[in-house]
Amino acid sequence: MFLALIQKQIKLLLRSPSELLILLAMPIGLILILSFALGSIMNGDLEITNVEIALVQHGNEEEEIEAFFQKANDTFPIADELRGQIAGMVPVKLLEEQIMENDELKEFVHITKVNEKDIERTRNNGEFSAIIEIPENFTYDFLTYQFLNGEKPSFSVYLNESKQINSTIVQTLINDFQHQYTLNKVLNENGLLLEGMIVPSPEITSTINTIQSKGEITSKIYYTFSMAVMFILFTAGTIASQAFLEKDSHIFDRMILARIRPITYLFSIIISTVIFAMVQMLILFTFSYFAFNITFNQLGLYLLLTFFLAIVVGGIAAVLSSLNYRNNSASASNVFSNAFVSIFALLGGSFFNISSIAPGMAKIGLLTPNGAALDGYLKLTQQASFSDLLPNLTNLSILMIILIVLAFLLFPKRGGIA
Repeated sequence: MFLALIQKQIKLLLRSPSELLILLAMPIGLILILSFALGSIMNGDLEITNVEIALVQHGNEEEEIEAFFQKANDTFPIADELRGQIAGMVPVKLLEEQIMENDELKEFVHITKVNEKDIERTRNNGEFSAIIEIPENFTYDFLTYQFLNGEKPSFSVYLNESKQINSTIVQTLINDFQHQYTLNKVLNENGLLLEGMIVPSPEITSTINTIQSKGEITSKIYYTFSMAVMFILFTAGTIASQAFLEKDSHIFDRMILARIRPITYLFSIIISTVIFAMVQMLILFTFSYFAFNITFNQLGLYLLLTFFLAIVVGGIAAVLSSLNYRNNSASASNVFSNAFVSIFALLGGSFFNISSIAPGMAKIGLLTPNGAALDGYLKLTQQASFSDLLPNLTNLSILMIILIVLAFLLFPKRGGIA
């Protein structure tokens, strides 16, 4: 009987061509229009003129210099003049000075110091052309290698491959900087430091890595997902309205007489909504795959996120059906489709990227089902992992629990008064 109820709900929707037109054809049309109309706005400003370098330094440079002085005093006395020269030859400081004191470089090469706690966020946001990571005790190891025959120090450079020209400039700067040190290495090996009071610079090695470029979010990608998550909300209002027609035409009363429990009927609304919502998203994504060549590399995560969203939509349909039955009218589903969907779409970023205009509203939008899902889909286009998607799934899980519990609490035991 339960499967028959689900089948009945889906057949009822399939026999409404006008509703299918809104739920399937209209989002496809809007995706096409918005993708091409706003594509130049979203994709037009791609040229980057400045080379942005993030400098992440672990540890305290001054403390490491002082620690070296304390150790070096046991080997040879260090005069005040030599102390000043040693303090001035620290690689990090010299690299900054090399750029900041060069009139040509400082116009387009900028160094931003980043807290070591923010290094993961810095790597993920793609803002910088390169990230230079100086490990803890690097300065101490550097000076120990120079004067006390310690181990050769190294630091890491992460290049952003999506900014190939800028990252190449950074790599050239780093290579030239290392060559300057290497050329003076022989001076120290021949004892010229103490004789001529010239502070040479030792050989330094750097590990250069490439940060995997994240997928570019084009207008086609953005509006494929933003329109999909908006129109899936209309599915909830549509199914809730059709469910009320069964009450209005006394079909529901006959179900009660046939000893079908109201809770079973409400549960069938949720399941049928989930099924149709999944099919709806599958159709829209398939269209985008062939029309725009949008790839779904992590298909399992796409399906998981879509399934969570579909359950939330099923919960919304159940709440609207409960309100319709309780109020003996379809006003709840009508108000939701005509007003609340637009509000959710605005907050969730379906019309435009609201985070670039109103970050505060964007945070609120993440609490909406469409906003949480859209943010999750965009993360997946940038090769996000399950852990990256977890906050979005958590928001959707909370929403689905609240909505389903609320629906069963609101639904009249006898379906209300006909």
